[in-house]
Amino acid sequence: MLFDEVLKNPVVKKAIAAGEEQAGKVVGKLLSSDAVATGISNLLSAASAARATFDAGVQTALKAANLPSAGEVQALKQKIEELEALIDDLSARVDAPDERERGGGAGGEP
Repeated sequence: MLFDEVLKNPVVKKAIAAGEEQAGKVVGKLLSSDAVATGISNLLSAASAARATFDAGVQTALKAANLPSAGEVQALKQKIEELEALIDDLSARVDAPDERERGGGAGGEP
């Protein structure tokens, strides 16, 4: 592709590296500012609170619609897998010939 060939050019690579270095310096200066750091912290806190509110709303809606949550579905799936393993084990025990029927027990045929 033509774009890939342009990116391989040493002059372009050097220009990109210089641009990245300058961008890194700008971001570093921004993050070192208390006002910017406080703003970012507030933004992240607000985003976290909004996410928690959204999740609570989803849970309320699921309960109102009588639908299980993803966690409840996962727990049920795990329980079904455990029950299937128990059934497979019991089925194997029932299908396996008993020692007494094969004559290996006391009083049986040799």
